[in-house]
Amino acid sequence: MKDSWERIELPPSLDAQQINEIVKPAFPNKRVVHSERIGIGLSNFNYKIYLDGSSEPFVFRLYKGSKGIADKEIDIARLVGGRVPTANFVYADTSCSLIDKPWSILEWREGVLLWNVIQTGNLQDIASAATSAGQVLANIHAFTFKDSGFFGEKLKVKDHLKMDGERFLSFIEECLHADCGFWLGEEYTRKVWSFCQTYSSLLTENVESPVLLHSDYNGLNILVQQKAKGYSVSAVLDWEDAFSWNRYADIGNMLRYEEEGSTYETHFIQAYKDEGAVLNDNWKLLSKLEDLVALCDMLNNSTPNTPNRVKDLKGLIVRTVLASN
Repeated sequence: MKDSWERIELPPSLDAQQINEIVKPAFPNKRVVHSERIGIGLSNFNYKIYLDGSSEPFVFRLYKGSKGIADKEIDIARLVGGRVPTANFVYADTSCSLIDKPWSILEWREGVLLWNVIQTGNLQDIASAATSAGQVLANIHAFTFKDSGFFGEKLKVKDHLKMDGERFLSFIEECLHADCGFWLGEEYTRKVWSFCQTYSSLLTENVESPVLLHSDYNGLNILVQQKAKGYSVSAVLDWEDAFSWNRYADIGNMLRYEEEGSTYETHFIQAYKDEGAVLNDNWKLLSKLEDLVALCDMLNNSTPNTPNRVKDLKGLIVRTVLASN
């Protein structure tokens, strides 16, 4: 699982005093008295901070990328606010004047990671958490766009992309001739290529409006809280990779570790459809194809210094191909 992956870039080591100097503009009359690193975040760095005289914590978030990543997260929070549970932004500074990274302050949302419930909860816990996650994803995908591609300013699609069968095969072939193929080995490289050639036409045949894609919608980026009737999503976190795309990429991401017909898969998909979302009859294959793009891309960008990441990605790719034959 991704929580065991190695970091390519180590998080900065910041204590409360250093964080206090950075966040002064956000809290001019307060002082940070305690901070602790939270989450596994492989892209950005998050700290839980406490201010003097207050028992309410906040999240101090350092962005690894450019100011555009922070701006995108803020714009998405405004777009989906009231319909999708997210942490509200309290303050943001993208000037890089106090530190060489954009940063923000977000409200603290209570909850446990959905992944923990999937791993340790009973069937009732898992079913309720899956139902809530499916409902929330349907609400995210209710936001549609004219074109698919990456966002520019104010969530305007600037880099127009479309993953049809031809582009899919071209991308996978490029990965298989590079490091992805090296890590897979000759036998599984052939199996992956055969699988992709067999089913790639489904991507061309499937014509749907692009939706707001979280792009990392899984148990490590979703907080859930236990209520009287079971678990419900309290916040969807980490929107830095969001873009306008095919809904099946999010579904494939969420279900990549699930066994066929699992309790989680069954309740997640049923809730997604009950919320009004419409799925293609071949939704499982479409989801696997979309997720295979992400898996091959990540394996292609792995190194000998990331053995856990390589092992996990290779296993997921092999399972995807073998389970569908």
